[in-house]
Amino acid sequence: MKKILYVANTDLHINLCHLPYLKYLKEHNYIIHVATNTDINIDYCDRKISIPITRSPYKLSNILAIKYLKKVIDKEKYHLIVVNTPMGAVVGRIAAISSRKKNNTKIVYIAHGFHFFKGCLKRNYILYYPVEKILSKYTDTIITLNEEDYNSASKHFNTNIEYIKGIGFDQTKLDKKLKKAEMLQLKRKLNLDNNYIITYIAEISKRKGQIPLLKILSKMNLDNIKILFVGNNLLEKKINRLLKKYQLENKVVILGFRNDISDILDISDLIISVSNQEGLPLNIMEAMYKNKNIIVSNCRGNRDLITNLYNGLVVNMNDEQEFINAVYKFKNHKYKNKVVNKKLALDYTISSVLNRYIKIFEKYLK
Repeated sequence: MKKILYVANTDLHINLCHLPYLKYLKEHNYIIHVATNTDINIDYCDRKISIPITRSPYKLSNILAIKYLKKVIDKEKYHLIVVNTPMGAVVGRIAAISSRKKNNTKIVYIAHGFHFFKGCLKRNYILYYPVEKILSKYTDTIITLNEEDYNSASKHFNTNIEYIKGIGFDQTKLDKKLKKAEMLQLKRKLNLDNNYIITYIAEISKRKGQIPLLKILSKMNLDNIKILFVGNNLLEKKINRLLKKYQLENKVVILGFRNDISDILDISDLIISVSNQEGLPLNIMEAMYKNKNIIVSNCRGNRDLITNLYNGLVVNMNDEQEFINAVYKFKNHKYKNKVVNKKLALDYTISSVLNRYIKIFEKYLK
């Protein structure tokens, strides 16, 4: 039986993005190992490996992670290693260099969004581009999830480059729609009665843009409006301080990580994403499938899913008034999507993209 290793920073990434693929591979008699920063077990995983990997490239613990993972890889002699997340991809590929030569281990990198992109800070190019350029030599296939990354990788990296529309979302988890009475009950539970609900589903982090968003919200008339932040709060102290500073404590509701995303989407009137960068955002795919009104920032990944004035509004977040006007356009019914978002979202379901991933994996496994 052939062995496959998945590497990522966190369990959350594996659980959100890769379980359907682990399930498929497990059902087809492959041995699955997963390496993340915890030893908590993951479904469809034969062995869970804990490595001291961190998101920050400046932490010395990543060097320890490389050393430990190298020992595991040399011992296990994996046929295929699938690396994910920026530091997971760096740690995994460096640790596998010797195994590629000795054991013919194949490496597939699923690039969920390069940290260098059009409009990024110059330091991003200085720090991340050379690393990706060097490590592409030790990668058999790089799978990109949006057109900008595909074009950039094809131009600069000397390896096989593939483009697949995202990692896929599970539409079956979104098919159930709350009845009107259930929606009212959930709204009451969350203290949202009779409000226009704007929802942002994403971890609260610098990259996702919630901090500048709070400043913009403080300048808006939020009568009968409430904003939901759904996702792990990585900036809790700073967010709480800004909510108090901008007097938004009764307007912004921090829900944290939720397993009832389908229900949250059902009670939401408007879905937003104000991220600085994206690969191909799962939150927007799911909102499209639910046929929601959508506003996104003008960044890579968001632009792949939303075309301005076609299936949502794309705004430049450095123009605060542009975002404010977009919200009022939807709230006051001055703009309505001209196409059915659900139909567009079908191209991004797991059932639409899974076979393309498996075809790439099995090319190396056979």
